[in-house]
Amino acid sequence: MYTTLKYSCVLAAALCALAFGGCKNDKKVVASNSLSSTSTNEQVPAKLKKITPETRAYLEGKQIVIVLGYGYNDDAHIASITQSLNDNFGVETEDNAGLISVFVYPADFMVAGKERISSLADRLEDKTLAGMIILGAPEGLHIALSKMQDKTESGALDFPVFTLFSQDDVLGSESTSDFVLDYAHKTNTIDGEVTDFIPDFDAVEMLTNAVSEMIELREPLKADSSLITFVEQLFTKKRTVVHYVDGETGLQSINHFIFE
Repeated sequence: MYTTLKYSCVLAAALCALAFGGCKNDKKVVASNSLSSTSTNEQVPAKLKKITPETRAYLEGKQIVIVLGYGYNDDAHIASITQSLNDNFGVETEDNAGLISVFVYPADFMVAGKERISSLADRLEDKTLAGMIILGAPEGLHIALSKMQDKTESGALDFPVFTLFSQDDVLGSESTSDFVLDYAHKTNTIDGEVTDFIPDFDAVEMLTNAVSEMIELREPLKADSSLITFVEQLFTKKRTVVHYVDGETGLQSINHFIFE
């Protein structure tokens, strides 16, 4: 009887260990299923279902960082942007892995109770990036990017950086981004105030398009005549896109564009 009881206890312990191990393995699959080639099609976010095996292999272990700054850091924008990114690409959370990692300024850049966009590099030190997209860059963000560039052997980041509607220094944004895109603001003829409203424009849609294009890239975009064509294709509806011209010098930027 003692032998039978001992055998039953051992068997029960083995089954519990097996069940626990199975649960751990299941959790690991769920945590990495955004890009795992073994995942079922239903588990893969919408846009990632369409990428090639080569692109999937390239993105494995990498992330695209989205920084939400001025104009896009309110609760409504954060919710709509995060939901769209999660549906289409998968967003990283404490419990799950994802291709997209979202940072909100200033909430995610507080150091000793103060806003420090300079802490960007520290926030990204444990990540391997496939790209970065910045909406409404706060002042000084280009300095943080420049310091990241200085730490590389080539003096340049090995992933693309798209900057949309920057509130940062113009030349600084241009020097640290593949391209900068702004809206050509119209002056109200009645009260003379400049409006931030962009007619017939969906920022969430453009961001989704930008990520879709970025995941196919293997390196930063070249600042040449084809760059404006790349920017134009980020719009779902046709818009007029032209090179930005500095108001003081009259010089045309090669990688800074405005649209109407």
